[in-house]
Amino acid sequence: MGYQTLEQALSFKNNLAPLKRSILITDTLLAQGNFLVHHFIVNQIKADKHVVLVGLSQNFNHYLNIGRKLGVNLTVSSQKGYFSFIDGLTSLTINSSTIASTSLLPTAMITPLSITNCTKETLLNFYNIIKKIITTHHASANSNVLLIFDDLSVLIYSGFKVCDVLEFWGACRVLIEKYEGTLISLIHADEVTGSSSTDNIDFDDEIFIKSLIYKSEYLLSVRGLKSGFSRDVSGEITIARGPKNFEKWFRPITLHYKILDNNVQFFAKGFSQGVS
Repeated sequence: MGYQTLEQALSFKNNLAPLKRSILITDTLLAQGNFLVHHFIVNQIKADKHVVLVGLSQNFNHYLNIGRKLGVNLTVSSQKGYFSFIDGLTSLTINSSTIASTSLLPTAMITPLSITNCTKETLLNFYNIIKKIITTHHASANSNVLLIFDDLSVLIYSGFKVCDVLEFWGACRVLIEKYEGTLISLIHADEVTGSSSTDNIDFDDEIFIKSLIYKSEYLLSVRGLKSGFSRDVSGEITIARGPKNFEKWFRPITLHYKILDNNVQFFAKGFSQGVS
C-alpha cells in the first residue's frame, strides 16, 4: 500500500480517500507535498479503483518511476483501464475535439510561458478533455474515480484569472461527485501558510488558497521545520478538517516526516530517533 504510518494518522476507511469529498494538499517550495500524491495514487490502484491524474508540473515518467518504487506500474494500470494521465500543459494548448479516446495523453514538456491563451474558454476546453477521459474510461459504478491535480497553482502562475480557475475547479468537483469519486488538489501556499510577513503576499494567490481551503473537507498542509534544516526530519504535516467538515471520527494531528529512498516515514513530533 502507500505509507503505512500516514494511513494510521488519516484513518480513512480501507485506506482510500473518502468518496464525494475534496482533499486539499498545500505545500511550500522548500517542503513539497508530492509524496502525498503518490500515496493516494498507489492506494487507489492497489484497491482496483480508478485514478485520473492531471499533471501540471511533472511528466508521466516522473510518476511512473516513483510508482515503481512503491510497487505500482502505472503503464500496466493504464492498459487495464484503471489509470489515466493527462498532461495538463499540453492539453491546455489543444482542442478537446481532437483528443482520441485514449487513457494516456502525450507527455511533451511545455512550460507555463507556452500558454498564450489564458482565458475562461481555454479552461472550459480543458474541462471537456478531463470530462471525456472520465466518461470514456472511468464511469463504471464501482470505479470511484480519484481525480488529482498536481499542481493547480501552475494555472495561476501561467496567467489564468483566479475566479476562472476556481470556477473550473468547482466544475471538476461536481463532475467527480457525479461518479462517486474524490478530488485531490495540490497547491503551493508559501505566501499564506509559510511566511509571517505580508509584504510580498499576492492577494489573488491568497484568495485562491483560502477559497480552496474553505471548499475542501480535508486539509493536508506540508511545510518545513521552523527551526530550519534537520538531518533526521524532512518537515512536518498537519492533517486537519476543512471548515465545513463536521465528521466526529476525524482527529486533526501534526506529524513530522522523513523522506527516504523508497518510503516516507511519519512520526509524532519529538520522536525522530525512531527513523532508520
